[in-house]
Amino acid sequence: MAFASIQIKDYKAGTSTDENGNFSITINPNKIEGDSLTVLITFIGYRTISQTIYKNEDKTLNVKLKSEEQTLNTVEVVEEQTQQQKELESTQMGAIRMPIKQIMRLPSIGGEVDIVRVMQLLPGVSGGIEGTTGMFVRGGTDDQNLVLIDKASVYEFSHLFGFFSIFNPDAVQDFNLIKGAFPAKYGGRLSSILEIDKKEGDSKKIHGAGGIGLLSSRITIEGPIIKDKLTFSVSARRTYIDQVAKLAKLIIPYYFYDLSGKVGYKINENNSIYLSTYFGKDVLYADENTGGGMGGSKDTSNTNGQFGFTKQNLASSIGWRHNFSDQLYSEITFINTFFNYAIDGQFADNSIKAKSKVRDIGLRNDFKYRLNTQHLISFGGEFTQHNFQPNLVTTQGDISEFLESQSAPELGFQEIGLYGGDEVGLLNDKLLVNGGLRFSGGFLPDNFYYGIEPRIATRYSLSRNDAVKLSYSRMYQYMHRVASSTATLPTDMWYPVTKTIKPQRSDQIALGYQHLFSQPKIMASVEGYYKWMDNLIEYREGANLILNNDFEDELLQGRGNAYGFEFLVRRDFGRFNGWVGYTLAWSTRKFDEINRGERFFAKYDRRHDLSVVLNYEISKRIEFSAIWVFMTGSRITPQIGQYIVATPSFTGIDVVPVYADRNAVKLSPTHRLDLNLIIKPKPKEGRKFYGEWHIGCYNTYNRSAPYQITIEPSDEGLGYKYVQEGLFGFLPSFSYNFKF
Repeated sequence: MAFASIQIKDYKAGTSTDENGNFSITINPNKIEGDSLTVLITFIGYRTISQTIYKNEDKTLNVKLKSEEQTLNTVEVVEEQTQQQKELESTQMGAIRMPIKQIMRLPSIGGEVDIVRVMQLLPGVSGGIEGTTGMFVRGGTDDQNLVLIDKASVYEFSHLFGFFSIFNPDAVQDFNLIKGAFPAKYGGRLSSILEIDKKEGDSKKIHGAGGIGLLSSRITIEGPIIKDKLTFSVSARRTYIDQVAKLAKLIIPYYFYDLSGKVGYKINENNSIYLSTYFGKDVLYADENTGGGMGGSKDTSNTNGQFGFTKQNLASSIGWRHNFSDQLYSEITFINTFFNYAIDGQFADNSIKAKSKVRDIGLRNDFKYRLNTQHLISFGGEFTQHNFQPNLVTTQGDISEFLESQSAPELGFQEIGLYGGDEVGLLNDKLLVNGGLRFSGGFLPDNFYYGIEPRIATRYSLSRNDAVKLSYSRMYQYMHRVASSTATLPTDMWYPVTKTIKPQRSDQIALGYQHLFSQPKIMASVEGYYKWMDNLIEYREGANLILNNDFEDELLQGRGNAYGFEFLVRRDFGRFNGWVGYTLAWSTRKFDEINRGERFFAKYDRRHDLSVVLNYEISKRIEFSAIWVFMTGSRITPQIGQYIVATPSFTGIDVVPVYADRNAVKLSPTHRLDLNLIIKPKPKEGRKFYGEWHIGCYNTYNRSAPYQITIEPSDEGLGYKYVQEGLFGFLPSFSYNFKF
């Protein structure tokens, strides 16, 4: 289990497990009173385990934590070093981690709990269009987030055109979102790192979990193949929005599914290996007469009009973990990532097919070395072969006369990263410094880009419950997504840097203060940041990005700034838990050829973003949760007038629009309330099957957020007006979650 807390009782010594469950503590034996030590192991949502170790004893501890839900008797609560205490004592800033159990209690669209939408409720993370899983972190764009599943990168992490993410929460062991103070081992994106670790499987017994909702169902099964040696975890999920629509006599010819699996093998005490894979697919097929035959089958007898779309995601990794000694640990990971989409359209005797794909094959090696109690050294490197093949277009019929078949050349390049860092305690452990350096580079056929990325994060303890933190980090990004719209559409394409398109770069500095209230244990933090960015990507006015291989001519590069303040108060456990988060932020851009070279606000510059998330256990059988959010509207470039000019041949007239400054107007602010009621079964000792009902609603008071704008004639007929159209009104949700 990652990030469990380990504490030596009665001593100021403690640590937390790494992402693989490993930990190391060194204690001076001369400071030990008596002939033994008491070790406390804690993790939110699990019972505290106490172990005794005697002096001069050579003992290996293999500890299994049990969920609190399995315990019916009264549990004695001992003084422990909670996860919040560990967070307070670390140098990490801008990181978000919370128990999966807490996420599963929150309201959701259609009963489908989504990790990414929960991330949008936290300070510094803004969503794009309402209901979607976009992430705009600290003034960055959606393609500036590095998303990893067991260390394999994912280029597209959404289903249903962005309304659901690819993460099945039952299959996730742990996740971590980092917005700043990036550790040196991470690179390749500017704004954030979202790291997902999947369940490797219970080594003792087989059990599972799942859910049945209005829009989709999911199932996860895990357990041992060979007890204490070989484990597995498999998950599956499918939406049946197409079938639900039929009940309302609607035709929605779309569905998605995903499959996930992980196998772990413990060779011995010092060696283990794992194989992890994820596969997901979206399918849409429609024709002019029926609206579509599902399952991807096509009625070739109908040539009036057909449209099909598929999208596939594959992320696989193989890892070998090895302990050279109690002090030195390594992990070698082989990575394979594949993403593609295909669009197939037919009308009359014409047909068009468009494809795009991305493939990564990589290898990384990470080391951790505990030199002594004052030094934790990490170092390693990675190599990735990227291959991009956009705009594979095949046409037949009359359409081929003006849209010829084309095949863009495969764009391949190699990306490398080498890093090293040291975490050292100073000033009687009051000052903790984590410094690192990363070298990154991209090899192109005719060029080589590289960058030096310094990282430093510090923590100064004012007291046991108060800490001040300061950090600086630099990041480079060697690829970008060319999007034909502000929404994530199947025509979006990933491209590497080129001879003329340079790598994007960001520098971020942050200062924060954290306080842990002892009773009840509530963590409060305030963090200010300033980020400046270079070589950002924007498109020329009127850029043509659809089926365009000369995309470089349509791109511009400029600078950007983002700064703000983030406030967070949260409680992660207890009958009453949740958080309140608020962000006050600014994000601007400056391009020589846009907006007359003057600085303008970014599209998702949202001045205020407030989220209140509450969960309350009313009784042993009833639990209630609520989400209330408020945010400033996104920005648009409005048309403020128009004028008429004669055509060049003077045979007619053209109407030319007049626009205001770039992103000069904000859409209306939006707010909504989501509710969820959980009904649990009666407590019963020895229960082998546990199920609970979730009944809730999204947007309770039916106030939809602006989704798009249209220009319509004004009521007086003397001009035009903008109309802000919403996407979601009141949506009920109903699901049944279970485990066995």
